[in-house]
Amino acid sequence: MHPEHEPDPSPRKALATEIAVLEREVAAARAELAGLQVDLAEAHAQVSSHQVHQLLEANEQLVLDAMRSRGAADSAAQLVAELTRSSELDPLTGLPNRLLLIDRMGQALTQARRNDSRLALLFLDLDGFKVINDSRGHQVGDQVLCAVGQRLMECVRGVDTVCRLGGDEFVMLLSEITEAADAGLVAEKLLSSLSTLVDDGLAPTPVSASIGISVFPDDAREAESLVDCADRAMYASKRAGGRCWRFYSALRNPEGDQAPAPQEPPVRHDERGMRLRDANERLVLSALTATAVAEQQDHLLTELKNAARNKDEFLSVLGHELRNPLAPLLTTLDVLRMRGGGYETIEHATMRRHVSHMVRLVDDLQDIAKIASGKVELRMERVPIEHMALQAIALARPLMEQRQQRFAFDNSVEALTCWGDPVRLTQCVSNLLINAAKYTPPGGVITLTTRREGLHAVIAVKDDGRGISAAALPDVFNLFFQERVDAGALTGGLGVGLALVRRLVALHSGTVAANSAGIGLGSEFVIRLPSLLDEDEQHAPAMHGPTSATAVPPRRVLIVDDNYDAADSLAELLRIYGHEVWVATHPVAALQIIGTAAPDLALLDIGLPGMDGYELAALIRQQNPALRVALVALSGYGRATDQDRSTRAGFSAHLVKPVDLGSLERVLASVHARP
Repeated sequence: MHPEHEPDPSPRKALATEIAVLEREVAAARAELAGLQVDLAEAHAQVSSHQVHQLLEANEQLVLDAMRSRGAADSAAQLVAELTRSSELDPLTGLPNRLLLIDRMGQALTQARRNDSRLALLFLDLDGFKVINDSRGHQVGDQVLCAVGQRLMECVRGVDTVCRLGGDEFVMLLSEITEAADAGLVAEKLLSSLSTLVDDGLAPTPVSASIGISVFPDDAREAESLVDCADRAMYASKRAGGRCWRFYSALRNPEGDQAPAPQEPPVRHDERGMRLRDANERLVLSALTATAVAEQQDHLLTELKNAARNKDEFLSVLGHELRNPLAPLLTTLDVLRMRGGGYETIEHATMRRHVSHMVRLVDDLQDIAKIASGKVELRMERVPIEHMALQAIALARPLMEQRQQRFAFDNSVEALTCWGDPVRLTQCVSNLLINAAKYTPPGGVITLTTRREGLHAVIAVKDDGRGISAAALPDVFNLFFQERVDAGALTGGLGVGLALVRRLVALHSGTVAANSAGIGLGSEFVIRLPSLLDEDEQHAPAMHGPTSATAVPPRRVLIVDDNYDAADSLAELLRIYGHEVWVATHPVAALQIIGTAAPDLALLDIGLPGMDGYELAALIRQQNPALRVALVALSGYGRATDQDRSTRAGFSAHLVKPVDLGSLERVLASVHARP
């Protein structure tokens, strides 16, 4: 199961702010309209019946125009709501995604606890879907998934939720069931409905599923536990041959009031007709203003949608293009290290550190939405604080030297360690050091201190620079926040560095705080992380380094990549490991080599000229049905949707450029052609 791409909340915030402004304007217009109605009634008796009739008709028309304009504003607000809902839907089937499922499960569980009632969760996995996908292509596979999603929706009530988790897995949330057995009846109905897809021409072969059922509160009381129980029950159905359903309990025991209508204002007969004409003029102005606001909002919504789409496409393409030159650089460093007997020179180590840092920055670029929501993948291991701090200093030192600043490192006498991602923690500390260098004048002093305070490792960055005002201190960690600075400070960036530090530190169960006595008095940023004691280090999860090259039997490997440098450097690295390697830079050449060399592993670049890697994989299977070759995708795109597509196309693994040596070795050791 792969997490879906979660959306950027910034456009949604901007839209919400705009809608709030419009709602206030509409409320003001309604209050003014009520006052005008009173004025109209008071002037009614002062004009002739003919004039009254004409003016009332004009009033009615103006009111209709104002209501139409208000309707346009309401339509725009509805469009905003539609955009919000679309970010919570699976792009292929249009069903709720994991994010929306979690939200609805939380609401359903709260309601079930309040009412002391039951709810059920059905975890459904299609039987033999990979055969359809491999034999008929992913386009047919996508059509089958959409048809399955539609059938599932038809089999449940409107209050229930059908969600696609990813691949061929679906989850159904049945709220407020009377008996646990009701879920079994729904599962039977689902299997029966799926079996008719082939008869209706919606699937090329019969479709069946394995279903697991968990029930609240019988099996579990929390959302994650319910999903886990249903998942286990689904696998029990798989083991039973599929096309059936199982309860998790069987595994454990084999035995709005309407607002009152507005009252008509009392009619008075002691005012003059001029009041009525003034009211008309004000109604005209209100209608014109409402129309202009609605048109402006429509234009804004269109611009925001286009900007969001262009941003996503730009970041995706830019990340892919940045990965291509990084891939041969990192692979060449691996080749140089292997030729040096596994050791690196100081120069090569420096290059590797900065190239690796660039790789992680590109990862951040492609996963900016995940960073904004705090969902960043961490590669956890035991981290020596001193070593991590030295890495951060190395990244920040060039800027401090350029600005001729004095730097001091006050390291803890006691060796400190914590459990975390060394690259992400280095990124946090280097961000603070670079920030200090930016806002400290030339000749200023910057100090990095590490110490133990109780059960925490403390990392503090202090400077004597421009400082932070008391008004800005609460906001310094907010995304895109930048306090107005003086002309002597080095500025730049988008105001995301400190926000990223806070979120990454929080993912390590730590905290970060900012302190400053005011403008011109310097500042201090303090990170606190849970430290590992001696006994903690003994029980910390084992660090899994790259598999030893000697432990991997020699493989026959074909590399297909139109980037000559990337293909040649990766081939040289594999040959040093003792593997037999062929290189093709075009799909046609790859098909010729496949037929003569008979490799047992093929690394296929997805972005090939002429035909993409998915099409090449299908041709390899079609032209060489007896060849046992495992296919591995190589791509500059590493989103969950990209990996899911590779899996559905028949690839055994998906490697993201530049390929990490440890990941490559794990693929060489574990990925083999299926019988």
